Amino acid sequence: LVQEFILQSFLFLHCERILKSGKNAVWAAGGLFFLAHLPNPVLLIEAAIAGPLLCELFRRYRNIYPLAIAHGLVGLALAVAIPDVIHHQMKVGFGYLYWR
Repeated sequence: LVQEFILQSFLFLHCERILKSGKNAVWAAGGLFFLAHLPNPVLLIEAAIAGPLLCELFRRYRNIYPLAIAHGLVGLALAVAIPDVIHHQMKVGFGYLYWR
């Protein structure tokens, strides 16, 4: 819920205000969501798809709770379906690079 709150209630709304366009804000906030998942390749693929999609849903409906549930379910599905050796316990940043 915290990640969705930061993405939608902070980043997306600020991008929307600065860019003065909901469609451009979707791509800008989605891009920031993508960058937040560097360098984990599994999460980058997921973030490239889910980031703009979740931002567009928030732009249309302004409800954060279904997005947080979707984010949690996708994360859980990835954690269960993909071995730790590949996704490094879903870590990003230096945690991903120094995972053992």
